[in-house]
Amino acid sequence: MGAGDAQRRKRDLASVRSAIAALREATGIPVTIGGVVGEGHTLVLSESLGMRTSAMKDLKVHYGAGVGGRVMATGKPVGVADYPRAGVITHEYDLPVLSEGLRSMAAIPVVVGKDVRAVIYAGVHSSVRFGEKVLNQMAATARALEQEIAVNDALAARGAAPVGPGSGEGRWDDVLSNERMRETHARLRMLASRTEDPDVRAELERICAEMVSPPPEMPTARLSRRELDVLACVAQGKTNIETAADMGIGAETVKSYLRSVMRKLDAHTRFEAVNAARRMGALP
Repeated sequence: MGAGDAQRRKRDLASVRSAIAALREATGIPVTIGGVVGEGHTLVLSESLGMRTSAMKDLKVHYGAGVGGRVMATGKPVGVADYPRAGVITHEYDLPVLSEGLRSMAAIPVVVGKDVRAVIYAGVHSSVRFGEKVLNQMAATARALEQEIAVNDALAARGAAPVGPGSGEGRWDDVLSNERMRETHARLRMLASRTEDPDVRAELERICAEMVSPPPEMPTARLSRRELDVLACVAQGKTNIETAADMGIGAETVKSYLRSVMRKLDAHTRFEAVNAARRMGALP
């Protein structure tokens, strides 16, 4: 790889990092992944948010294989609602994908000129069908990423500096800080739900409240403490069974809380509910 190719790859990776962060923020999807296509039509999944393990870190996806390989081969989006049983893809990558626990995935190409330069994914640790809002947001994110990469290619050809959110590392540092804060917030809520000391519980809930800044016109009081606990788990990508285990309640009770939350927030999916809760300042 020449110096020019290495610089282009670095620019593309920075843009992909920002894109998957924006996608996760906009949709509430627990896992977003991105990678740049390199030599031999090989996609390296080097960028991710929300992963529970390192099983898919830097996974090399080959042309035509798996979800990302099919995206590269067809130049079209691909989605699977039950990964292990999906018949539209090959299954060379079952071990890392299932080790991570992903069951539903959607991926979309980032096409600049005639080349697939990158692929971005959305993933869930349970079997679900992605709603129209999520798919539309993925398409919008891919189109914006295509434009940014094309502009940066043109600027690089003229010897100018790149532009856009992917041009620096500051945005990525902010994203990592936000992720750590959200994980801490969820853990504190779980501690508060488990403690039997009312004073300790009140103090933990006060700390959680200080980690978010709800707009005055959108009070969080309409969501109960337990509903917020469930949403905090969902925001981490946990399934109903995992949420139930963390909270010490039944899976059906978790479903009941989620139905109540979605009704209150006028959300059609758990991801829309998480996103709505973040907009109103109920979750960091």
